[in-house]
Amino acid sequence: MLAAAGASGVAALAGCAGGDGGSTEDAGGEGTPTEQQRTENTPDPDSEFQVYDAELHNGYIANPTDMHFNSAANQNYAWPAGRLVFAPFLKYSFTEGEFLLGALSDLEIADGTVTMTFRDDLMWDDGDEWTTEDLEVQLELARKTGSSLWGYLDSYEIVDDKTAELTLSGPTNPRIIRFELTNFFVDTKAETHEQWLDKDAAEFLQWAWEDPVSSAMFSFVNKDRQAFEFERNENFYKADNVNFERYFLDSYGGNNAQHQALISGRDIDAATSLFTPPEIAEQFADNVVEVNVPAKWGYGIVFNHGDSHFGKRAVRQAVAHVIDREALVANAGPRTKFVSPTPCGIAPRDQEYWLDDTIDSFETYGQGETQTEQATQLLQDAGYEKVNGTWQDDSGETLGGDYFSPAGWTDWTTMTQTVVSQLNEFGFDFSVTTQPTNDWFGNYSGSNFKMGSFYWLPGGSRSAFPYFPLYFQLWATDISGGHGYRELAESEQTIPGMDGGEMSLTPLETVSEIARQPSDEDAREYVQRAAWHSHIELPFLGLVSKYEQSWTTSDDWTEPSQSNPNRRVKWPPFWWVHEGELQYDGE
Repeated sequence: MLAAAGASGVAALAGCAGGDGGSTEDAGGEGTPTEQQRTENTPDPDSEFQVYDAELHNGYIANPTDMHFNSAANQNYAWPAGRLVFAPFLKYSFTEGEFLLGALSDLEIADGTVTMTFRDDLMWDDGDEWTTEDLEVQLELARKTGSSLWGYLDSYEIVDDKTAELTLSGPTNPRIIRFELTNFFVDTKAETHEQWLDKDAAEFLQWAWEDPVSSAMFSFVNKDRQAFEFERNENFYKADNVNFERYFLDSYGGNNAQHQALISGRDIDAATSLFTPPEIAEQFADNVVEVNVPAKWGYGIVFNHGDSHFGKRAVRQAVAHVIDREALVANAGPRTKFVSPTPCGIAPRDQEYWLDDTIDSFETYGQGETQTEQATQLLQDAGYEKVNGTWQDDSGETLGGDYFSPAGWTDWTTMTQTVVSQLNEFGFDFSVTTQPTNDWFGNYSGSNFKMGSFYWLPGGSRSAFPYFPLYFQLWATDISGGHGYRELAESEQTIPGMDGGEMSLTPLETVSEIARQPSDEDAREYVQRAAWHSHIELPFLGLVSKYEQSWTTSDDWTEPSQSNPNRRVKWPPFWWVHEGELQYDGE
């Protein structure tokens, strides 16, 4: 939806129409962006440029009044809004498996040193120049809050106003550092954030930042229950890529309302991430464009390891045997979803590469079937008895409770119903409880649950490297470790080994070793040990992964070509604006 008026010049607009078909899940690649890649999308400064009185409306699922801009505080952080006001250090393109520079002008990793050079024209929207004084506060707060980046660093040195050198604590795969930095944005201004340097991390993590200082395409204007509102930031380093005045994140409350808007083709211009079954997609207006990006993310189960029942390995393995994963995909979206061949903490399409010849040792747990015999044996051996069709312990307490799922996530609701139906048919006693996203997170962060739906991969390009999902499942940063596994992760465990004997390891240490290896081949042994532990212990239960379905419209807006490196970068409605690929073309 837009309102165009007052055009006073000619814009040189690029792009072509056409939807994406399927795509292959990319295992990630290496590479440092070239100067040519950095500049090829920057318009010629000598060309005449026009900013139109137009606005882009992007669908959003949460209530903006509940959300904030403190990216360090995962709970209630408005990440789509953050991508409009905070410039990324760099991004990862699934189109060709390469890294693309954002706020960085150069990135070199060699001889144990990471040299980051930022753009000379990086500014805040209040007119202040960005300097490494801001970066120093960001790095210190990252250290205070236990950012995973500091798992690789000993120290850092500020070289000048635009350059800093990070000193690695040991051998590290350069790809890990690049993926880590894709998770960093220019979102920390010394003037606003240094107040937290001398306070406890918990206080900083509870800070709901309401008035962000922007370093990216748009400045924050306002928010209410209906929408976030932003206006074009003239101080953005690629301001000439942004040829429209306003950007709205409109709250739709759920998927169905966004589907209806895209069917009309008039009330919405984009939807960042919207699961859409084929029968609904066929009804979308002709101007709607689908972009599929490997998600490296998906539906899984989080267990409360402090629970008297689901803290037992045998119960978790029984759950894994009961669930027919292919039934979830069949019910919730076979065109864009696929199962994990074996639950082991690695993204499905990456398992064969990393597990190599050990993959045959891994149990499938029943990829396309319910393995009731195995589940029954596990529960009986653990002391449970089936009474009147329901599994009970020796005190008569049943195996079950509330199974939480996020309201409005329609595909997740379908998969949750499938999971609970299968479990209850076997003899568990679960009830589906759907909640607003904030409450859903809150249950897990507060350890107020038995087991429920949760994503088992951290998502984004970093999930292509197994260190990140394996670490995520041990540490559960997004729910502050509310699954109760952190203490276990830091303790030595003895589990059944691949060869029929036993294996002893400290899970967190083994996962950390993956990051310390200079190459994939050196890391493979640690990946396989950590994956085997995940497979046996099931800190999480990985069930399904998918392609992201992102949507834009092409009647009034441009889009990059299918082969353009910007095509499959998370997320098109933001990165395309950053690169000038999504511009107003409705004159």
